[in-house]
Amino acid sequence: MEEYHRRPTLAYVKYIRSRVFLEGDLVLKSIEAVMRKMSLSKWAPKWKGPYIISEIHPNRHCILVDPNHGTTTGPINFKYVKKYYA
Repeated sequence: MEEYHRRPTLAYVKYIRSRVFLEGDLVLKSIEAVMRKMSLSKWAPKWKGPYIISEIHPNRHCILVDPNHGTTTGPINFKYVKKYYA
């Protein structure tokens, strides 16, 4: 029975990609409507940015800084952030 429960877990873990961010990385932030699961028009942008990560907390959230204005955002979960490649 243990083997029966272990095999699906291993299959799931095999495809999980951990998100690793470092302070100073450039990232894109999901817009508020996507985070709240509201409907958007088909052509509306779903990401804003780029932002710079200023703080990383161990419970998988970070604080972002807008490089143009120098303003900071509130804590944002890693699932709403993706790396920006310039």
